[in-house]
Amino acid sequence: MARLTVNTTASEASSKPFVFCVYVSGHGWGHATRANQLIFDILKLPANHKVYVISNASDFIFQGVIQVGAIYRQADIDAGVVQPLAYTVDRDQTISNLKVFLERRPDTLQLEVDWLNQVGADCVICDAPFLPCAAAAQAGIPAAIASNFTFDEVYKGLCEGDELDQEIRQMVEITIEDYRHADLLIRLPGAIRIPSFDDTENLVPITPISSTFPNEKNKGVVNGKMQLPCTSQSNVRSSNNNRKRFERRIIDVPLVFRKYHTEREEVLQGLGIPQEIYDTHKILLLSFGGQALGKGGWIDPLPEGWICIVCCAPDGVTLPRNFYRASRDAYVPDLTNAADVVLGKLGYGTCSECIGHGTPFVYVPRPQFIEEYGLLKLMHDQGSAVELTRQDFESGNWGAAIQKASTMSGRCEEPERLVAHNGGQIAAQTLERFVIEWNQLSRSSLDQVTEEETTSIPVEAI
Repeated sequence: MARLTVNTTASEASSKPFVFCVYVSGHGWGHATRANQLIFDILKLPANHKVYVISNASDFIFQGVIQVGAIYRQADIDAGVVQPLAYTVDRDQTISNLKVFLERRPDTLQLEVDWLNQVGADCVICDAPFLPCAAAAQAGIPAAIASNFTFDEVYKGLCEGDELDQEIRQMVEITIEDYRHADLLIRLPGAIRIPSFDDTENLVPITPISSTFPNEKNKGVVNGKMQLPCTSQSNVRSSNNNRKRFERRIIDVPLVFRKYHTEREEVLQGLGIPQEIYDTHKILLLSFGGQALGKGGWIDPLPEGWICIVCCAPDGVTLPRNFYRASRDAYVPDLTNAADVVLGKLGYGTCSECIGHGTPFVYVPRPQFIEEYGLLKLMHDQGSAVELTRQDFESGNWGAAIQKASTMSGRCEEPERLVAHNGGQIAAQTLERFVIEWNQLSRSSLDQVTEEETTSIPVEAI
């Protein structure tokens, strides 16, 4: 079996352009924002790869990568999760949507296989729909997952001990089976268990106890790893029973996130905030990943001496005094970098960008969304996080949490444990090397089969 290497030297880098097909869930903006960064880094590689981005999310979210060469295709490729508000899940509708999606699975699968063959795809990357992994296998090309979670664990987390549980578990098995067609997992920071690659009992990866210093309290960087990138072997077999040549791997990478482009003063001036205001006030960014904030109606939720920038405020919501509305196409990392504190939900995009820009985070919990457990650990290990209950958020009692967060650094205080910020570059190089090795093994296996067939021909037939 081949062992995938992480570091790609100049001699190992591809001189041939590949066609990467990146399937991105339409659930929330976190998938799209980090997929955009990964796509940027793939397009920067010297081989001039072609990248398709396939999603049921609007092309609006992908305009940045479309402008530099990515090709967008709208397709119904996952069921996602239904969230009436940014911090709530509609369990019944989510399960109903998954059931309908799985009923259409044979037709959708064939459609994707045909399309992959049509465009000459070399590799499928999933963040984190499950069906495209199966489509890649049928098209005879490799598939990789690039995510901190997969939806099988999310759906499983919706079991509540009632009559729906059995149906949920049956559907979860189908999703796991599809994910198991992938041979590579690029595991992002803030991960939870990904059953198709690691069937450990622990929901959140933990740091192994050192055999050298068993009594010492070990702290990993992220995902229980002492250094990044880190390669480990999957303990779950592939769904491709006839393909045993490639050893399924998990590669934990540093932070993949979008970095700010515009300096703070220019960003604030562009929002129409007078200099005498932003020079004398602290700034809160209210951001819930493009999802609904609710009805608003807060009277005066900010501490004295603060103003607030709001992302994606509904048109019908009247903002309170000292609130400023960001445009729909505002580049959120610029706002995160300009803010003193961010208030939102525990989603990968917000968490990674808060850590990357050293901005403390006040979060409203999402108890029904199991991804939160890994992200909360990430924030405590690498950033600064303060909880604000849903009741306090909706009633406008924000002051104490904001003030507490504003005293924090927003960064890990232990230099030796700081997570690096080059996860996108490492992931892009790893994916390129993955395709090269996968293709080499495919040719080697084909040559071996041809040789065996030749040697098995009876002498009298020659």
